[in-house]
Amino acid sequence: MTRSVFTPSAITSALGMLVLASACGHSSQILDAYEKSKKNPIASGSGGSSNPGSGGTGGTGNMSGGGGTGMVGPQYDCNMVGSQQFDTKYMRAYSVDPADQKAADDALAAMTDIKDQATQMLGIPTGDGTDFQDIERSPDANVSGLGLIRGYNYRDAGRGVNLDAGQPNNRATDGNNYATAFPAPSIRAASWDLDLEKRVGEAAGDETAASLNNMLLAPCMNIIRHPYWGRTQETYGEDSYHIGRMASAFTVGLQEYVTGCAKHFAANNIELNRSTNNAIMNEQTLREIYGRHFEMVVQDAGVGCIMAAYNQINGTKSTENRHLLRDILKAPVDQGGFGFQGLVISDWWAMPGYNNFPDTSQIQPNVNAALEAGLDIEVPWQLYYSQTSLTQVPDADKPLVKEAARRVLTQKFRFKSATGSATDPASSWSITPPASRLKGASIDPASAMDHMDLAEETEIKSAVLLTNGIPAAAGMPATPVLPLKGATNIAVIGPDEFFRLALSSPPRTCPIDSGDPRACTFHFATDPDIGDRGSSRVNADPTLSIGPFDGVKAVAPAGTNVTSGNTADAAAGADAIIVVVGYTAGDEGEEYAISTGGDRATLDLPAGQNDFVNAALNEMKPTIIIVQSGSITNLPWLNHMNHNQATIWAGYGGMRGGKALARLIFSPNHENFSGKVPLAWPTQAELDLPDPANPAKKLLPFKDSETDPKTVMGYFFGYREYDRRKAAGMNPQLVFPFGHGLSYSTFTYSNLQIPCTMAQPEGIVDIKVDIQNTSQVDGDEVAMLFVKPPAKPAGITGDRPFKELKSFAKVHIPAGATAMGVELPVRIRDLRRWEGDDKTGHWTIDTGDYTIEVGKDADDADTNTMMQGKLTVQGY
Repeated sequence: MTRSVFTPSAITSALGMLVLASACGHSSQILDAYEKSKKNPIASGSGGSSNPGSGGTGGTGNMSGGGGTGMVGPQYDCNMVGSQQFDTKYMRAYSVDPADQKAADDALAAMTDIKDQATQMLGIPTGDGTDFQDIERSPDANVSGLGLIRGYNYRDAGRGVNLDAGQPNNRATDGNNYATAFPAPSIRAASWDLDLEKRVGEAAGDETAASLNNMLLAPCMNIIRHPYWGRTQETYGEDSYHIGRMASAFTVGLQEYVTGCAKHFAANNIELNRSTNNAIMNEQTLREIYGRHFEMVVQDAGVGCIMAAYNQINGTKSTENRHLLRDILKAPVDQGGFGFQGLVISDWWAMPGYNNFPDTSQIQPNVNAALEAGLDIEVPWQLYYSQTSLTQVPDADKPLVKEAARRVLTQKFRFKSATGSATDPASSWSITPPASRLKGASIDPASAMDHMDLAEETEIKSAVLLTNGIPAAAGMPATPVLPLKGATNIAVIGPDEFFRLALSSPPRTCPIDSGDPRACTFHFATDPDIGDRGSSRVNADPTLSIGPFDGVKAVAPAGTNVTSGNTADAAAGADAIIVVVGYTAGDEGEEYAISTGGDRATLDLPAGQNDFVNAALNEMKPTIIIVQSGSITNLPWLNHMNHNQATIWAGYGGMRGGKALARLIFSPNHENFSGKVPLAWPTQAELDLPDPANPAKKLLPFKDSETDPKTVMGYFFGYREYDRRKAAGMNPQLVFPFGHGLSYSTFTYSNLQIPCTMAQPEGIVDIKVDIQNTSQVDGDEVAMLFVKPPAKPAGITGDRPFKELKSFAKVHIPAGATAMGVELPVRIRDLRRWEGDDKTGHWTIDTGDYTIEVGKDADDADTNTMMQGKLTVQGY
């Protein structure tokens, strides 16, 4: 377990410092190292050592700013705390049981030959050909004098465990490969619910172990720099802090069972030609924007694995990027790094050349570069890393092979899967024995009904009510559409869309067309839309999946007549209309599955869908529009003359999404919306705004060029960019602000409490607020805390945000009640900024007055002056 280190403050006496340092086991050398990290540049090329400090119970530390599940010293204090991991339920710093560490060390000691050490770094042999149905494992290794060390069996994930990808070494396909399909991460992010996300992680870990696998390639946590990215559905949004908290909660749950592998490090946010894309950015942007959430999952969740991405960063492939993997990821904190102690794995074929056999003259130079960079395992094939090539690295690099083997072995023993037969179900695959089980090659539904219930609960707590009839104005009461009451004839309608995938297969819930295994016609009104069919695909059992029509039929009040159709005319006789639109697995997703590359070129829905919605609204009936998508879309119907409408962003709602949405629409058991969008929602015109300095280009382009792989990725995007434009007098046009979401309840905020006027760098300030439910409906509210920094100090060259999310809390409040003292802790270390370049830079915290803003969303926090206050920070 890691521990935070303390820094002296003007308030804490020297005697107090000695007492605290002694209590936490921190020596003066550790304190000195921490002080050094504040101002000193990184040590280029350093890293790879554990830099051991004192650990928590049963663990070892590396000064990664973390703490164990128990802490010495206060949880919150304006000057100094016992651990930077202040939320012990959803944060868990890295730790290894001493017995497991000894077992790993003993195994490594038995590997006296570098060839034995190299066995821990390999994908599967390529032989005379390649087998794309056998790419989800690293082989077992028989080590002389030691015996069998099990390799990794990998599963992709995101919205559930992908059992569809071939894995003949332990599980013959049954043609189904069913697992629980949860809502996709981008809509789960809208829940802002750490407990929910932890439970989803636990369920995914349980099914991973049950299917005889010991590593789940999750969480996906790339930042949504631009909504056109095809894999927006796989991650948590546009804000680093929010992503870091949600991904950490998922990882804590997942790693109750198996090793998690956070992906894709780093700056992976353009899908088309991803293997050659070159992300260009300065050091501050890399550290603060594209690295911060990965630092959080390392330090706040103890993740066991990081996946190096396909793309280049500043001209160097991520898998061979020494600065990225050693100077930033693996370097100790006192040298500016994350202090990561787990293993680094390549994305599949993420070494140069993708999945092509390399020229033999290029093998050894690339092996040397990747090893020196810090890549520990190449997957899926031995294109570069092999026992032969790893023994031929320069003598000076041979210790790096041993270091990589140590990292891999430690994680295998840490998660109790280092030994045992690859095909014996009784062998240990996880720390916690799974409750679910296999039936054939699928998860037996009888053993996982609670997971399907969780999938339904997750969509209920995540779906976002964007609009709901006419809001109250000028003394007139609101006229909401939802919850829907009194309708006796309801039409559930949606267009049909044919799609054909370039690779992969359509979801099992989509009828196959004309015997073509890659094509189907998707029926929006009836079919569950569970998202992308790339590597994160999950096969939901069609007999247990519930689409919109079936969900409405199941939940509508007794006596209600529910019909469906694929035209607006099908709703002509209805009292109320539910329209389902959005994207299919053929519209957005992973590159290899979609012939156009998976990214979008506009916020528009597929052709004809806006007309479909308008035709339904023309019936002038109460109309509920459900949008299924990975991120934001254009919503032109908001200006339709029929204002008796409500719009729901459902994301991709999982296998029981239809029933979950119906429960929200009818609220038979007081179900209520509580989701809030994890993205700013601009108009198309705002997204396409030209750059005043170069009108031929957009101010925030998705790519610099369709032909040049280089894209400059700046410091500002999302709500931070629209704040920048606002400050520049540009009046940005947003459909909804970051964090927008309506409820059947109404809430008011009061009594902002900031417990001190001055805070120190190692403090965590426990800011509190009272929230009253002013309605007659029980509801959940998400409170958001933003921080505005002081003016940029003189001599500083880096950028500063206008405000940033630095805390949030979701709280249940009964009708008419007040939640007193809702906690919104602010970790002062989260106010750090990187100053300088990659060679002479360092972390700094600006000294000065910070503005604390609390509100329902980003705009409310800016405008509600009663919920704003000052906090002076003594920086360094």
